[in-house]
Amino acid sequence: MYYILFFLPFVATHFISDPITSYVVSWFGSILIMVYSIYLDYKKNGEKLRFFSPLILSQGLFWGYTAITTIFYFLDQLGYEFFERISFPNIPEIENLAKTQKYIVFAHACYLTGYFLYKGRKTEKQEYLLNIEPADYIKLSIGAIIIGLLFLKTPFSQLTSYLNIFSTICAVKYFGYSLNNRRLIFKGFLYFAGILIIGFLSGMKESTLFPLIYLGVILYDKYGIPRTSLVFVPLIAIYFYFIPTLNGAVRDSVWYGNKGAVETLSSLNNPNIFNVEKIKSNNWVFLSTRFSEVSMLNRYIESVPKYRPYYGLEIYKYGISSLVPRFLWPGKLSPDATAQKRAVDNGALVLNSPYDSTSAKPQTIADAYMSYGYISIFITFLIYGFLVNYFAALLERKLGYEFGLSILFYSLFSVLSKGGCFENLFNTTFYGFVLVYIAIHILKRVNLIEPNFNQ
Repeated sequence: MYYILFFLPFVATHFISDPITSYVVSWFGSILIMVYSIYLDYKKNGEKLRFFSPLILSQGLFWGYTAITTIFYFLDQLGYEFFERISFPNIPEIENLAKTQKYIVFAHACYLTGYFLYKGRKTEKQEYLLNIEPADYIKLSIGAIIIGLLFLKTPFSQLTSYLNIFSTICAVKYFGYSLNNRRLIFKGFLYFAGILIIGFLSGMKESTLFPLIYLGVILYDKYGIPRTSLVFVPLIAIYFYFIPTLNGAVRDSVWYGNKGAVETLSSLNNPNIFNVEKIKSNNWVFLSTRFSEVSMLNRYIESVPKYRPYYGLEIYKYGISSLVPRFLWPGKLSPDATAQKRAVDNGALVLNSPYDSTSAKPQTIADAYMSYGYISIFITFLIYGFLVNYFAALLERKLGYEFGLSILFYSLFSVLSKGGCFENLFNTTFYGFVLVYIAIHILKRVNLIEPNFNQ
């Protein structure tokens, strides 16, 4: 029955002609089916919220970014800047946005249908017992960084990205555990702060936002919603207030000015950076354009099939070919190049010259749509949701909730929580699955896990 309920918001939009109302129904629809899916998980698990469940953290990240953040672009096209109207509505773009949001809520319904279609075998006991103490997480984090650096100059450099995520998660996990231990809390805070500073100086907002969100989920899991929200909600609000301006200053310094870490941090003392009007303007530009990719998705939907026929199986073939390592197929087309070409060909990315280094690649829903509209969206996100549940259940069955699900799932399958072009999605997911069994073998060899013979 709940499969039908997932599609009700999408069906409702077909009876609405006004684009503004259609958008609102689709947008609220994603929120409602997200809440409903979490409620189903809550009832299934004995009326207990499991915050690391893919339906809470992974779905929240993916569909929060894909479906919910579009509200700021919508308000911008209505002529608003925050709560102040500054211009007339852009009706043609609002019509495009309403159409796009309809595809989004349809994809979301397919994702949840696929998720609940997976009926994994239930087991009361995990297959492996952990010999991991809270203090071991900082060792795992540092070890992952070192091993990742060793892989950088090898044909297996892709492993570095998995190890970096694993290292970050272990660092945050260590800090989360240290909050209950006065002996560890100072070390935990220093290491966590170091992770944030390094991420901040990279110029990538994701490098600071994900650790903060992950820490918040640890706190929600340990202390519940009311107590955690008193700290976490103001913290995230402060983060989003300052990060667009600070991140822009860091990128100007590090990316374009080639300045070092000390010089970059010193430059942030400039009082002009913290001008209230400048912060307000930067925040709205960030929220209405960079916080969501819906404006780019609009361009793909405008272009295909009106100006360019559906791609059919072409993009899926690129995704499959990305599974072959380059050292086995030296002549393979660059996955980055094929993905970016779709962005350029369909007007989502405009390069000003052959030397323009600006980069953009289609999100998962864009590649699904361009393949064959509703049909390929249905197939793609049905499989997507199924795999999210399958991989999460597999890791929890083998290594439990605290390590298998909350750490390894989000380390090996982080792409399923943020999406990406088919080339990246297929490659990262496939090798993440292979690494599940390699990770288990390594953990056994270093005596961090042992088979549970009392199943």
